[in-house]
Amino acid sequence: MRPQSEPSSPPRVPVSVMEGLFVRGLKAEGRLAERLLSLGYDIRKPEVHYSVLTYQRCVNAARQEVYSHLSDEEAHRLLGRKLMEGFLETLLGKVVAVAMPMIGPALVVDRIPRYCAMMGRGDMAPQITSAGEKARRIAFKDIYNRPEFLAGAIEAGMERAHVRPTVSVEERTAEGYRLFLRW
Repeated sequence: MRPQSEPSSPPRVPVSVMEGLFVRGLKAEGRLAERLLSLGYDIRKPEVHYSVLTYQRCVNAARQEVYSHLSDEEAHRLLGRKLMEGFLETLLGKVVAVAMPMIGPALVVDRIPRYCAMMGRGDMAPQITSAGEKARRIAFKDIYNRPEFLAGAIEAGMERAHVRPTVSVEERTAEGYRLFLRW
């Protein structure tokens, strides 16, 4: 067991997430690809996984390079959508994408903890509570992503289950945030 005074290491993000956002979602090239390389992510020679801190720096670079004309909230929501859309095109993501329309929106939501773990972020510990037949509150323990980023990713994922979701940020704390999802 690790002594309490020793800091825990940051979570790791699998290459499928990096590929999903930067290669497939944003189709990074030119200046963005150069910035990603300077931050430790070479899209031509990817590693197996990356520190969530490297991932976070890359997301911030993408926000500046691609969506500098938008507010932080709008930019991060779009980046979250690009992540999900791109991830669902990866080998691992295709397995998830096939099931989403078949299992329906309620089960897609129920599987969010599994999807987070699959994307290397089991530490986010999503807590889902019902807010009616077609609504859920989802609390995340997450200090690395903007809540709007996850809201955009969830919207894009739910659309694969053939619904039109709305996801709003309901609460922000120092340890995470809570989203309200309705479909």
